[in-house]
Amino acid sequence: METSNNHEEKTDLSEIAKLEEEVSKQNKRIKNLEMQIKLGGNLAKELERQKSLAIEAQEEVKKSLQYSSRIQGAMLPSSLPDDLTLATIWKPLNVVGGDFYVIKDLGETILIAVIDCTGHGVPGALLSTLTGSIFDRLIHDPNVNMAGEYLMAAHNLISAMLGQHVDSKAKSNDGFDGSICLVHKQTKTLSFAGARSSVFLLQNNGEPLEWNGNRKSVGGSRTPLDYPFDTHEFDLGDQIVVMLTDGILDVMSEEPNLFLFGKDRLLNILSLWNDQDPERIINNVEIALDNHRGTQPFRDDMTMVAFRLN
Repeated sequence: METSNNHEEKTDLSEIAKLEEEVSKQNKRIKNLEMQIKLGGNLAKELERQKSLAIEAQEEVKKSLQYSSRIQGAMLPSSLPDDLTLATIWKPLNVVGGDFYVIKDLGETILIAVIDCTGHGVPGALLSTLTGSIFDRLIHDPNVNMAGEYLMAAHNLISAMLGQHVDSKAKSNDGFDGSICLVHKQTKTLSFAGARSSVFLLQNNGEPLEWNGNRKSVGGSRTPLDYPFDTHEFDLGDQIVVMLTDGILDVMSEEPNLFLFGKDRLLNILSLWNDQDPERIINNVEIALDNHRGTQPFRDDMTMVAFRLN
């Protein structure tokens, strides 16, 4: 027969077992919480480390772009021929870009080129560096004299360097659109050739006259090798010539009515403000572009050159 003391002892042991089991569960929970806290701390440290690495990488990219911008800016003309009055817009979209312009005094003539290479940002800048070196080579080539010959020779060189006509399956259509002007000092005439590009002549009567280039790009498998770009010649006198890339015309207005700046607005500005001052023309175009876009960001690299012969 079970005594009262034995029954109480069993009850106490049962309670102790329950308490020990509960303590064990609590200890497990505490260990789990400690592990979560430890993992959370490690995760926070790792996130902070990754954030620091990302900021450091971003700063390195920023420094590289700024340095690249200085290099690309150094490619632009540092001095101008005394025979010209000239003003420019040059605005890469992303610190560096695919647009650039060339001004070279060749003695009896002055070469002026406005070039829009494929792409913008770093890819466009790389292609603009390649194209700039090609022009440096062509100005010393005795077989290249006419404006159209510059474009044809540049096309053949770019196509060869990028292997665009070696393989029929080559899909590279990198190159440039742009215009070439040769100013002949003695005769006060101008030769022009364009690759999917135009120039505008501001006549003395105030009306801008557009000269269209060929509807082919320089570079790319779509343009045949030795493609004969046309050379146009006309009297220059003291009239102003305006050259530009399509980034000028493609500036977009604010919402909700989105529309491009376009050629008609440009022609209107050129006709209203033709006072034989290239600097004022450039300033007025910049003001018009800013008024047109409002808070809209630019969409492309932009280059414009306005000049006249003194």
